[in-house]
Amino acid sequence: MTLPAAILLTLSVFVLSGCVPSRAKAADAAPPAVQALLRELAPASADDCSASVSASDVQPSEDQLFNAVAAWVADRLNGPTLAQASDAESRARSALLATEHSSAEINKSWPDEDRFHFEILTLQPAILVRLSYRGQAKLVLFGAYDLSRAASIDPGMKWRQVGLADPDPSASTIDLFPLHRGPRGRVRFLARVVRAGCAGSFGEAYYGYEWSAGGGQLATEIVKIEGAEGLDDAAAKYVGTFLTTGKTIQLPYCFFSAVDTWDDPTLCAADSFDLSGDNAHFTGRIYNAPDLVVVNSAIRHAQARDDLALRGYCTSDAVARKLIRDIPVFRAAEALERSKIGPAREKVVLNEGSTYFNLIKLRGEWRVESFRIADDK
Repeated sequence: MTLPAAILLTLSVFVLSGCVPSRAKAADAAPPAVQALLRELAPASADDCSASVSASDVQPSEDQLFNAVAAWVADRLNGPTLAQASDAESRARSALLATEHSSAEINKSWPDEDRFHFEILTLQPAILVRLSYRGQAKLVLFGAYDLSRAASIDPGMKWRQVGLADPDPSASTIDLFPLHRGPRGRVRFLARVVRAGCAGSFGEAYYGYEWSAGGGQLATEIVKIEGAEGLDDAAAKYVGTFLTTGKTIQLPYCFFSAVDTWDDPTLCAADSFDLSGDNAHFTGRIYNAPDLVVVNSAIRHAQARDDLALRGYCTSDAVARKLIRDIPVFRAAEALERSKIGPAREKVVLNEGSTYFNLIKLRGEWRVESFRIADDK
């Protein structure tokens, strides 16, 4: 049957006016609440370091933006029908792409890396999402679970956010890695988090999680390592190998200590974990400088007046007691020199020869045999 010309003309005007493809337009734009927050943040500049307002003034709006986007993703996963694991990623990606497109338009004067972006890691039956905006990043885990047994105003099987103990809102970048699931096949993943300010060193941390639908609202934290990085890449003294695949993983990191002479960590370590069983197990730690670890531990325990812990790093109770008496509350190393003074002996100088520790290796372990603490009075 042929349609009358008037009807064809009306349909042509309807299509050209944009009424028919309104769904396509809606898919390319974030909801009004998200767009309003993007516009509110646009005058604040692309990042905190170049902003004309303080980070504390902007952070509440950033948190609201991340929360609004997460809520919208959850809505898309739940409606009009509950998403199955097979199509959950496509629904989440559609919502996140719409936010990304809106940010590209609203924040077009910013560098691209500071606009809204995302990454999705599918961990069936869950979805892990990293959100980033203005040099800040947030991690959101979505899972489908039932709250009928809990005292909740919203019971029943739905896609919801899963609570994560870390990382905190100050994350600058987050990298995501799936982990071996173990015999029960629970969702496991690792987040490598960097926290950076506008100057100085920055923090680097690892957070590993495990979750199953039976666990409900909270994921279990199975790995937590909080370290630091300095400004000089050449000064990094990493040990071990970054490995997240397979049943055994290894995570290298550095940390600030009492033997640092500047804003670069001297000590680094690598922790290993066995993920082959139902529970993750810490299996060992290696250090880049075991001798300096002993000096750092001795200083820290002496400053804390923890004589029992300190005794494990000294050759005798007398050395431990004397170190507790002599150690100042705070001491920064002005220099770091190590010299061999015997077959199994070493001298570690911290302050131009006036503060030093003599170490001896007993049964393969370094211990403080004697020391001198400079009197600065």
